[in-house]
Amino acid sequence: MVNNTYPRPGSQAERGLPASRRRFLAVLGTATAGLPLLGACGASAGGPAASDHRGSMGDALPRVRVSQEASPGREVKRTSFPITAVGLTWTGPPHGVRLRLIDRSGKPGEWQDVTAGCPCGKDAETLRTKSTTPPNRALVPAHGSYGYQLDVDSGVKVIEAIAIDAGRLGRKQRPAPSGTPSKSAPATAPDTSGSVAFPPPGLVLRADWGADETKRLTADGRESSPTRFTRVQAITVHHTATPVDDPDPAATVRAIYEQHAVSNDWGDIGYNFLIDRQGTVYEGRYSGADGIPAHNADDEVVTAFHTFGFNPGNIGIALLGDFGKQRPSSRMRDSLVRLTASLAARHRLNPLARVTYRSPTSGKSTDGPALGGHQDWTSTECPGSAAYLDLPEVRERAAQLAR
Repeated sequence: MVNNTYPRPGSQAERGLPASRRRFLAVLGTATAGLPLLGACGASAGGPAASDHRGSMGDALPRVRVSQEASPGREVKRTSFPITAVGLTWTGPPHGVRLRLIDRSGKPGEWQDVTAGCPCGKDAETLRTKSTTPPNRALVPAHGSYGYQLDVDSGVKVIEAIAIDAGRLGRKQRPAPSGTPSKSAPATAPDTSGSVAFPPPGLVLRADWGADETKRLTADGRESSPTRFTRVQAITVHHTATPVDDPDPAATVRAIYEQHAVSNDWGDIGYNFLIDRQGTVYEGRYSGADGIPAHNADDEVVTAFHTFGFNPGNIGIALLGDFGKQRPSSRMRDSLVRLTASLAARHRLNPLARVTYRSPTSGKSTDGPALGGHQDWTSTECPGSAAYLDLPEVRERAAQLAR
């Protein structure tokens, strides 16, 4: 029996959700009388309740628990579950936010500075801030903490905070090691060049990393962000600015999915693919039931939400970790080379070339690399200086494989 527990209609947790999600939870949710979550330390019952998202797989899905607050303020926020990550959305400067984690006993840790991540999002999204640019967003690892507290500078307004317990996959569900086929992955076949294959061996599909597909849907069962496909023009590399030595990459992927799909109201994870330090590749943005990750039957790529202003026809690949100073592992680099080579061969892109990207939505044209980093398209440090310095070698190796 599937047990769905969602925020009470009209609760503080529910009011913090985007409108489409509130409608969805109002239809599927049931009133709960659980312990207060994300309430002020020592507050009485009646605070926001956690949401436990389950899909048609029932208990096969990891048990993801979420508590969300609009305008969280500076009070200590507590949860009854261990937090994988805290997602923050704020307006004002990209710096000026500090966070400290609270352990199970209520003891606070050290204050840490929070810096906004790269400017991702829908090209045509209507922002809740009514701004012409996306708000600042960050996903802060919480290491199993049971609460957090925020402190902000003048001019900074945190408009939403989300505490995520991404759950755990069962032993039989854990992603296959790099280089071994995922049991539910489509058969790998060579592309027209005969030199590389797509999808690459060992690709972990959405079902295998524990994606709850209900997060993509509105109350009436439609896609919150309908899939749209265009011809491939470029490939862009990102980093997630999460820990490099990640003990549970699949949980991090689920936490990113939760923040992107629900908290940001994008309707799905913003990347087409993600790669962990062991070289395992994860399927990102949903692209239909035809069995071709990131593509439709006409070999067009699904539009994701990774490079604000340059999303359609741009394949986004995220490296799990922070590569501002530390270089990606050799396994991660090897997987990035194989994946980009297979995509370049499939779409007849030269990884060493520059292209004129034309947005099918705005009609604007911009020159950029066929295989580049996020900072080639907009003002950002993504994918981190160390990863960006690796890209010339990645291009050379991918070009050799794609011939």
